[in-house]
Amino acid sequence: MSSSISTPPAHQLQTENGSLQIRFEWQQDRYAHIVRWQSETGEVAEARSVEGSSDQDWPASPALQQLSTETIEGVPTILGVGCAGSSHFSVSVQVLEKADAEESDSESPRVRFDWAVRMSASDAKEHPVANLGTQYAAENMLATSLLGQTQSVRDSDSDGGIRFVPDQSAGGPTRQWSYDLLGAT
Repeated sequence: MSSSISTPPAHQLQTENGSLQIRFEWQQDRYAHIVRWQSETGEVAEARSVEGSSDQDWPASPALQQLSTETIEGVPTILGVGCAGSSHFSVSVQVLEKADAEESDSESPRVRFDWAVRMSASDAKEHPVANLGTQYAAENMLATSLLGQTQSVRDSDSDGGIRFVPDQSAGGPTRQWSYDLLGAT
């Protein structure tokens, strides 16, 4: 009897007209994601997560090994969990149409990311400024909006790269960061 290993399914969300979408696909031992926006004129902007490897305690982007798509308060939501080293990651991802983005001044649809990591107490003490965050490689990068105490850092080594990181002064074993990637109106 032979056993086969199946590839976990992809998960995708998009605006009603399909102009802004996020897709998570399995890549070796974790999910990677891409956010894609297409304007009315056909111009395309993309941001691809930069992933790490299984031997990194804090990869370039959180290692997600399990995803589910649920409806939360009427909004389709991708929920994910995973681990790297002794840290446990989680994420909630939603595509918000213009009307759903009430707390923002922007009229653009957006993909909202809410990340968290739980580090061991010893890791949090030993590495108070751990390499936590989510990194993207991008051409024609989407606009961004930071939420809470999240910071962004432009990648000077690559064209259009950006990294979203939690406020390093927060400390403690649980760190959070949140941001929106926006399509244009």
